[in-house]
Amino acid sequence: MATRRAATAALRRLAFGGRAPALPRRTRTDAALAIPARALAFASSSSSSSSSSATEFLDVEAAQERARARAAALAAKNAKDDGGMFVFDRAVVAAHRDRAAYARATHPSNDPTDPLLEEIARRTLDRLADVKRAFPRVLVLGGASDAVVGLLMRERADVETVVVTDVSMDMLKFTRARAAASFPAAGDGDGDGDDDERDEPAGGSLPSQTLLNKEGDPVRLHYVHADEECLPIKPNSVDVVVAACGLHWANDLPGAMTRARETLTPDGLFLASVFGGETMREMRIACAVGELEREGGVSQRVSPLARVRDCGNLLTRAGMTLPAVDVDTLTMRYPNVMKLIDHVRFMGEGNASASRRPGPVRRGTAAAVAAAYATMFPAVENESDLEKAGVEATFQVLYMTGWSPGEGQQVASERGSAGVSLSQLEQELEKVPEPP
Repeated sequence: MATRRAATAALRRLAFGGRAPALPRRTRTDAALAIPARALAFASSSSSSSSSSATEFLDVEAAQERARARAAALAAKNAKDDGGMFVFDRAVVAAHRDRAAYARATHPSNDPTDPLLEEIARRTLDRLADVKRAFPRVLVLGGASDAVVGLLMRERADVETVVVTDVSMDMLKFTRARAAASFPAAGDGDGDGDDDERDEPAGGSLPSQTLLNKEGDPVRLHYVHADEECLPIKPNSVDVVVAACGLHWANDLPGAMTRARETLTPDGLFLASVFGGETMREMRIACAVGELEREGGVSQRVSPLARVRDCGNLLTRAGMTLPAVDVDTLTMRYPNVMKLIDHVRFMGEGNASASRRPGPVRRGTAAAVAAAYATMFPAVENESDLEKAGVEATFQVLYMTGWSPGEGQQVASERGSAGVSLSQLEQELEKVPEPP
């Protein structure tokens, strides 16, 4: 036994440059390997329908190989800096989405629609409508996937196949159930678009559906339980990737975007929206004030998010061409702070930072935070009664658009090649008469 341990230690030292790394936490390594493994059972069961099968889009072996390489890299990195590269706890992200799926499915109003996610999904797909071409194969990455699927079925007659991925199996089931309840099944299915001869694959992803869109045309929907950071999707297999509020929880965001770009056909479109750094700035301020008052210090209560200036670099690093970034700022009003917190949980957007303070907020601190929030950020400024005034919250949404490289794409002109300066353009615009 001692000889075996010595030999193992010697091999580890040889493989890692003379330093035997500490193994990473089991949850992280297992998560990286288990999610593509779940898709393996899904890929191995072929559809009995003559329409598209999920195996046309899945490349599980390549995803598993990337997961093994990523796990080895994490092991070496953890040995060096004790795992400091993790910004978000992906297990917590999945748990938050599981809870959100349950809350939305069992809401007392029987209405699972979230107005904020629906609005963000609509604004994201508005950018898709600006492109005058067809996108028959669509990959949807987590986030507001149920809203995106609904909009694609209602507004995009060109869509023939939709592949939905999510790190949360419960949210994947919720998305599938909502699609089945919103659109009729095609053919002789069992009521939700399933193939009668096909059983649910064991160990992970869900059976495919064939539903009729608003025009009455069949659309094939596949549901894959997978991590956005290690997609088991074949290269050059989809025409557009839509990620509405699904990528801001990725630890390796450039890597996730690169994988998304690899799934695109040449001249395919990548379209994403993420929450920006100004999201819930009021909550950050109120938490800092409340904790300073009651505990004498400040801890991280809101997850870190991307900044506008980072998005263009992310698109370029991912190998996208013609990158474009724009910003929306949405302001929501709530009766009180607790309703705001309930809404954040309803969306599955709770704090999943790996460095978050463990345990619940102290009762006195929570009261101080609520009081500070209501005082500093009332929804109605002239209302003397803070309870009637309510509170407001800011949600900054960053939209990123990029294209996979392809022949015939537009190319930006060289810098300095313009024939008209901005000052000349401004002078010409001043000559335009004002409308009556």
